[in-house]
Amino acid sequence: MMKEEINPARWIEVDLEAIAHNTAQVKGLLSPGVRLMAVVKGDGYGHGLVPAARAALARGADMLGVTHPEEGVVLREAGIAAPVLIFRPLLPGEEEIAAAYRLTVTLSDLQQAKRLAAAARKIGERIPMHVKIETGMGRTGFTPASFWSEVDELLSLPELKWEGIYTHFSAAAGDPSFTRRQFRVFREVVNTLAGRGIRIPLRHVCNSAALLLYPEMHLDLVRAGTLLYGQLPAGIRSAPLSLRGTWSFWARVVHLQRLPRGATVGYGRTYRVRRDTVLAVLPVGYSDGFGLDVAPRPAGWWDLVKVLGKTAGAFLGFPWGAYYVKVNGKSAPVVGRLGMGLCCVDVGKIPEVCIGTPVLLPARRTVISSAVPRLYVKGGEAALREPEGESPFNRHDSSGND
Repeated sequence: MMKEEINPARWIEVDLEAIAHNTAQVKGLLSPGVRLMAVVKGDGYGHGLVPAARAALARGADMLGVTHPEEGVVLREAGIAAPVLIFRPLLPGEEEIAAAYRLTVTLSDLQQAKRLAAAARKIGERIPMHVKIETGMGRTGFTPASFWSEVDELLSLPELKWEGIYTHFSAAAGDPSFTRRQFRVFREVVNTLAGRGIRIPLRHVCNSAALLLYPEMHLDLVRAGTLLYGQLPAGIRSAPLSLRGTWSFWARVVHLQRLPRGATVGYGRTYRVRRDTVLAVLPVGYSDGFGLDVAPRPAGWWDLVKVLGKTAGAFLGFPWGAYYVKVNGKSAPVVGRLGMGLCCVDVGKIPEVCIGTPVLLPARRTVISSAVPRLYVKGGEAALREPEGESPFNRHDSSGND
């Protein structure tokens, strides 16, 4: 239950204890000595960057992974001292930020390495880095050929502290043969380096899907994101984990509108009421991220049929084309075109709906606006900011181990 003084019109409820629990569950799958990176990119997958990081570190995460250097800056300024790896290549000038805040950098080409070495010389300290090897994702990283043509020059930069080497699987849950091929290419690079007497402390390839499916590929470190937030990766239906939900999106009914059969709803009059009914108006819309989703290319014919069916249903006003929300434990369709800040839900068949009734909304976590308040739950109560005081999630230790 929320404290009485907290009564927002729409909010995200984040269970930090669930993130901590899920982190411990993932840690329990790893062999002794295998480290766990908690991936907190995308504002901690929509949970809040700093609260999510603290919860994961408190229950066994050894380091953190982010996309952008500014995310690392936020973590450092919050007092978090654990190692932070930046995944993306840095723009010229961002090396100084990484150096100043003791962030670990991913290198994908030699020019980046030279800029990073120059930044290290300015501060008189070595900068930790991980080399990324491109094995099939097609985005960033040294190809094996470019790596071998430039590795000697890379090794000639004493300002860089080579802490890790990694790759990223493109289809860990869906294409075992290609995943094994990627791993083979990566392992050949690592083994050849070892044959030259170059042993890198942290070798890592596994994301959430791969750490479940390929325990033999755990190596020195795994990178977990989706699992920490209570969800199985796409394409995986079961796992030897007891995950807890960490995130829910809520809004309160701000108005009840009675409409007769034949009335239309929303911009463009795209929905026509088929019976006398009651609409619950919710204070959420596309500016909050509600109703927004990634629209990937269908993976096959069945995916295409589902996409076309949903689109046709929405166009014709059929139930299967609608978003459904939960009102008093029952499903209800969102009707009419979404507005920027309002939407309508047909609650004509649901009893006891009134002004202020909380409604549970479906949404992709990482597209919900940061303007939507986050309520951080601990011990059955919630606060509009992460818990302070005695919360174990506020420890500023570097290891994150209990």
